[in-house]
Amino acid sequence: MSKIAIDMMGTDLGIDPIIGALKIFMKKYQDVTFVLVGSESEIQMAATKAKLDATRYEIVATTEVILMTEGLMEVRRKPGSSMVRAAELLRDQKVDAFLSGGSTAAFLAACHFIVGEIPGISRPAFMPFIPTIKKGKSVLMLDVGANLENDAQDLVNFAIMASVYAQAIMNNPAPTVAILNIGEEASKGKDYHKEAYKLLAENNKVNFKGNIEPRDITSNLVDIIVTDGFTGNITLKTLEGMAKNLMGVIKHELTKNLYRKLKALSLRKAFRGVRETFDYRNNASALVLGLKAIAIKTHGSSDEKSWISTLEMARTAIVNDFVQKMTVKLLKED
Repeated sequence: MSKIAIDMMGTDLGIDPIIGALKIFMKKYQDVTFVLVGSESEIQMAATKAKLDATRYEIVATTEVILMTEGLMEVRRKPGSSMVRAAELLRDQKVDAFLSGGSTAAFLAACHFIVGEIPGISRPAFMPFIPTIKKGKSVLMLDVGANLENDAQDLVNFAIMASVYAQAIMNNPAPTVAILNIGEEASKGKDYHKEAYKLLAENNKVNFKGNIEPRDITSNLVDIIVTDGFTGNITLKTLEGMAKNLMGVIKHELTKNLYRKLKALSLRKAFRGVRETFDYRNNASALVLGLKAIAIKTHGSSDEKSWISTLEMARTAIVNDFVQKMTVKLLKED
């Protein structure tokens, strides 16, 4: 039986979306229990109201909360906070994974100072799933915000870690890797892009395909895209915003008048499929690659659907013993 710790506090939407997701998730999977960390009275009230299975969760009561607007120093200033306590449960191997929708800066500090990195990894990376034009197929992109700056070796490590994930969890024996760049030529980009290109091209453990331009991220050309955290974060948020706005425009145009509404009815299933493919809530979280254990960050504004996808990601990583496989692979590289 796997066990997941959830930081229940500090999100934009509060506890209710998490509880709602847990109720649905518990019905689907019987092999996971939960440690809900935060205000005992708030959690118990919400869990009781939702009729959450009391045999499947326990509460670790805390009195401090790291707010969404607070930074990394709060991990030191608020040792009794829900985020810190959840991270400590992971460090002490009392749970198999730690999830949070709280402050990103504080979350990363908790991951670094409390959980710790795999030997040889100095910069972990956020790795979300980006939907592509092929139904059911996503591209792994990292880093998308764990770091502001990265060097060439970081990108090589990202490629290796993501390749292990694709092999172990996505059953892809030879995942293809590309560097996000302003052009396909090896000479394009900053110095670290060029150096990373050279290192990846010489690395026989990675199926490297060269550079990829931003316009091709969702074109299903490669399985993994590596980039620095600053560029990756901007790219991710641009993609999310574009998908959301595009669906909004399509809906507006289709419902402008009665004639269009009637015509749209016959295509409702098709449009629903497009919306579902590019709904970022299906991939609202990012696994932190490079840590000694499984930690996952989801959006602070995550709703019930987003939390369900986050729980799915955690269970998948646990069941497939991902961290152990990745650690072995990285140590072999050294």
